[in-house]
Amino acid sequence: MTNHKTHITLIALIMASVASLFFLVAEVTALFLIAYVFTLIGIAAFWRGNMYLADNIKSYPWAAAFPVSILQYLAAEVVFSVVFVLSEQLSIFRLSPTWFFLIHAIFLAFFLVRLIMLKSGHEIIDQRDSEIQEKIQTLSFLLADLSAVLEKTPENAKDIQPVIDAIRYSDPMSHPSLAPFENDIKDSVVSLEQAAEQNDGEKISALCVTLLRQIKERNNRVRLMK
Repeated sequence: MTNHKTHITLIALIMASVASLFFLVAEVTALFLIAYVFTLIGIAAFWRGNMYLADNIKSYPWAAAFPVSILQYLAAEVVFSVVFVLSEQLSIFRLSPTWFFLIHAIFLAFFLVRLIMLKSGHEIIDQRDSEIQEKIQTLSFLLADLSAVLEKTPENAKDIQPVIDAIRYSDPMSHPSLAPFENDIKDSVVSLEQAAEQNDGEKISALCVTLLRQIKERNNRVRLMK
């Protein structure tokens, strides 16, 4: 990881050095200085984006979007700068420094907004993923409890197995409004465990019917929310 960050820093320094070399071959004008400053801003952003990627390598697909977007900004900024600075140097066309600066600022603002949106989307998806993982874990615990009940009362397999299948294939998506339904399912599973301890076959059958109805109601509401 340290070597990777060192390479990123070295690449950024090389890019900045190459940009600085143009002071030796180009006439230093207002347009040239504006282009140079914004190029350094792009290089610094590119360095920071890659450092962010190095620190978040486990979420590569999302973290990689930041340096890629910044590279797109840097490329657009450099191409724009080269066209107008070169036109000025060759006395073909000269854009006003004020307009040149304003267009660069608009470029930068556009890509900053894009980065903010990427960051916000990343956080929302991560939060949603955490919620789904929590629900998957809850469903796994319910499956474990039901499997334990099945082991204790194999004679009730025809009642318990459909409940296990219903839980296994339930959508892990959830919503605060579903909490009452999910709590009812948990309570019914607890009651089912108690009935298994008492070896009460009739109660087990009745609770399994209740559980199937509760799971169906919960899943129907999940489908309506999509």
